[in-house]
Order: sequence, then structure tokens, then C-alpha cells
Amino acid sequence: MSGLSTKGSQQWLAFAALSIGMIVYGLAESYGPVSVASNVVPSSYSWLGYSLPYIFGGLGAIFAGITLDRLGRRRAFLLTSAVLIVGLLLYVPVYFFNVDNLALLIASMALVGMAAIGLESPVLTAIAESYDPARRSKLLVLAPNFGNLGVALAFVPLLLFHGNAASTMNERLALMLMYIAPVVAFIIAWIGLSESLPWKAAKEGALDLKSAWKAVDGGSAAPVVPTTGIGLRFATLLALGISQDVAFVYITYGITYAYFSSSQFAGMSVTTLVPLLGGFIMTIVGIIAAFAITPKAERRTFATLSFGLQLAMWIVLAAMAYVYHLAFTLPLLIAFAATFIPVELTWAARALLEPELFPTNKRGLYVSAVRALVWILTGVITGVLALPYVSSSFVLGASIMTAMAFLGIGGAIIWRLFGFETANRSLVGLDLSHLAPITGSASDPSSDPSKDRNVH
Repeated sequence: MSGLSTKGSQQWLAFAALSIGMIVYGLAESYGPVSVASNVVPSSYSWLGYSLPYIFGGLGAIFAGITLDRLGRRRAFLLTSAVLIVGLLLYVPVYFFNVDNLALLIASMALVGMAAIGLESPVLTAIAESYDPARRSKLLVLAPNFGNLGVALAFVPLLLFHGNAASTMNERLALMLMYIAPVVAFIIAWIGLSESLPWKAAKEGALDLKSAWKAVDGGSAAPVVPTTGIGLRFATLLALGISQDVAFVYITYGITYAYFSSSQFAGMSVTTLVPLLGGFIMTIVGIIAAFAITPKAERRTFATLSFGLQLAMWIVLAAMAYVYHLAFTLPLLIAFAATFIPVELTWAARALLEPELFPTNKRGLYVSAVRALVWILTGVITGVLALPYVSSSFVLGASIMTAMAFLGIGGAIIWRLFGFETANRSLVGLDLSHLAPITGSASDPSSDPSKDRNVH
């Protein structure tokens, strides 16, 4: 046994289930914006589509965190997937049978948002506890990257069909994708997902922690040596998360709806073109980062460069907003497309750091707590950005986003200066330091922190 599954085909089944779960995440987080873009949600309630799923997503993350540490990674994934399916079923009478019930629509958006964003925590914690450090560096980026594909797929139907007469088909095709993916993920997870060995060791005492982690990573990697308290780790991830998530939601969905809802580019609606383009750009960038960058780069350096690039791009966008105002030009489209590069790189930095900074017995809770606060605050901020007064000024919106980018680079610099390194290291160190200080051992030289030149 190794981590979530046995070697070979079952291990790939486990990864497939987690990745499809992230496709669901991407599809479902687009649920509100797609409903707005398809005119299913009246324009007077558009702020609901850009805030409600994410605020309830934060609550879903809390729910996932509680179940993750109490029930295990596998059961938390299955339970959250089931809640998502229920949320989608609530939408059937609203859309397919034309039941005009705003309360039912809100309940559906709330459950879908809770479950979809709640899926992030089981995916990240399961991968962190299931693969050796080299593959962990790739898969922690690759699995969430399927969420970008989900974002793109959610808007493909809106690109294929145009006009009010086709809005029903737009929404039905997008919803069909959301119905199929969670059911497939649930079935594959039921078959191919077994429980994390470190969680079994930490929670059930089935084996000791050292043996559990050795079964996962082979015991050859130097352990992580924590040099900061939980408070600084949590605060750093919160700063990185708010900066990245607000940038992602706003550039993907909010900014085009607020300022360019009636704009066309090459015969396509800008509100459809930008999310579609962004989803595919982020997918490509995520694949490149997973294979060429994250297995080699230090986490602290990667985060600093990624959030630094995000700040640079929002400064450029703020300047272009001042120059072009509400004219959607080719240079502005190119700038939008380029901004999706740091959006994905900062997402990758978060996906790597979040499950690598906390001990196994509290990993699910802390990762989920960070994501809960991030998504709730993101929902509030993006909802405010969609309000008429704020959205009346493109320059104001871009300036607020530049401030958000400063928050992110500030968090990255603090972690660069005071944080510890986790790249290519065994997470057993987090568990051992939680129980007792890590010390070197003659029989296990790889556990000697003095041999790690990059810890401090």
C-alpha cells in the first residue's frame, strides 16, 4: 500500500477521481456567473451570482475541514461530492421545468458553492499525504489545474450559442457538464480511492507516523523542519489566498460583466470570451508549471515571483484602464490574457503551500479554515466590486485589485524571509515536530536538519 491507494492502476484511479473533482470545482464555481451571463438570474440580482456561491463556498470549506479530520480524506471527498449532486438536483425544477422560485435557486447556488469549494480541501490533503515529494510537487498543481478546464468548459456552450432564444440551450449544456462530472468523480472515488496512511496513523493509530510516511515517500527525503508557529503560517496563507482568489474571480468573471457586458470582440461577447480564454490559458500554464517549474523551484521563491508578477500585471491593467476607459481594445484583451498567467502561478503557489504547512492530525481543518476565510472574504469583496457605484469606474476597480496584489506580494515576501522550505521534503517533519522536536539520527541521516542548507 502507498498513500491513498495501491500502486499502479488504483493510484491513477485515485488521481483521476481527485482531478475530475476539480473539474467539478471549476464548473460549479462558474455556476453563478454562467447563470448571470445566461440571463437566468435577473441583472438586479447579478451580485448574487458573483458573491453567493463563494460566500457559501467558505462555509462548505469549514464543513469539509471538520469531516476531513474526523472521517478521513476518502469519506470527506465522497460526502462533499454527494452534497454537490443534491445542490444540482435542486436546480432541476428551477430551470428544466421553469419553476420561478428565487429561494430554490439561492438554495441550489448555496449548496453547489459549498460543495464545489469544499472539494478543494479533500483533494489537496489527499494528494499531500499520498505521493512522494517529487510527484507531490507535480500533482498538487496538476489536480487543481483541472478546475481551470472546468471554468473554460462552463463557458463553451455560451460561445456556441448566441442570442436570447439560445440562452436555454446555453445553460442546459453547461449544467449537463456539471451533472456528469460529479457523478463520474463519485463513482471513481468509490472504486479507486482508499484512505491516507498518514491520516490512519494520526487518527486511528493503525501504524506509527514514521512508518506511514515512509510508505508514502520511501523515507529518503529530508523532513520539513518547521521554524515558525501556526499563526504565521495561517496569516501568510490568508494573505496569499485573498490576493489570488479575488484576482481570479474578478479577472475571470467580474470585470468583464461590470464594464464590458455589451462589448463584442471578433463577433463574440467579451463576458464569454474572457473566461473561456482565461480557462484555457490557465490550464496550459498549470501544466507547464507542474512539469517544468514546481518540482525544481523552492516554494518561497516561486511564491514571491508569482505574486510579484501578479502585482506587475495589475499595475499595467490599472494604467490601461485609465488610458482606454471602457473601450475593449486588442491591447486590453492581450493584457487580460497575460494576467491569467500570474493568476494560475499564484494558484499553484497556494496549492503547494497550504497542505504542506500543517501536521496531519489538523491538516484538513487548517487548510479548510484558510480556504473558508479566503472564499468568504473573496465573495464579499467581489460582491462589492459588482455594486453599481464601484463598478461605474474601471480605474477604481483596477486600483482596488492593485491593492489586493500588494497584499499578496507582502505575504509572499514575509514567508520568503521568515518561513521554512517544503519543496522536495517529507511532510513527516510536520508531524514529528508537532509531537516533539526533530533531531538527527545516525540510522536515518536524512532526518538531520543540519544537512538541509535551505531550511532557514
